[in-house]
Amino acid sequence: MNNARQEPLDVIDKRQHERANLAYEQIPGKFHIGIGSERIEFNQVNDVSISGMGILLDSYLATKSNITIGYEAEDFNVQIQAEVVWQEKLSDDVYRMGIHFSNHNVDDNVMLFMTLRNYIDDFGVAQ
Repeated sequence: MNNARQEPLDVIDKRQHERANLAYEQIPGKFHIGIGSERIEFNQVNDVSISGMGILLDSYLATKSNITIGYEAEDFNVQIQAEVVWQEKLSDDVYRMGIHFSNHNVDDNVMLFMTLRNYIDDFGVAQ
């Protein structure tokens, strides 16, 4: 049996921007997800583009959940409206998710991507 993760074809087809892998352990700021009144911190970002990101999270979020992705660093703070477009359970307490950023404020999406560009892994594999 093949256990390799494959993204649904409809998700792959909808991507408009190429994703770049991140050396996430070097990123100085903190990420969080806001969903309702809950705030979930995370630090494992697998890939990012101006239209979305892949993350690892220790909490389950249902596909189509509307969330806010937040990133805070020393003098930078951005909040981006987003949606969970797919998720996969990797273990009892680890989920891999695809997040699509809203087109509501593309400037914030670009700003986040530009802020993280120094941590993009040129070799295509997150460190």
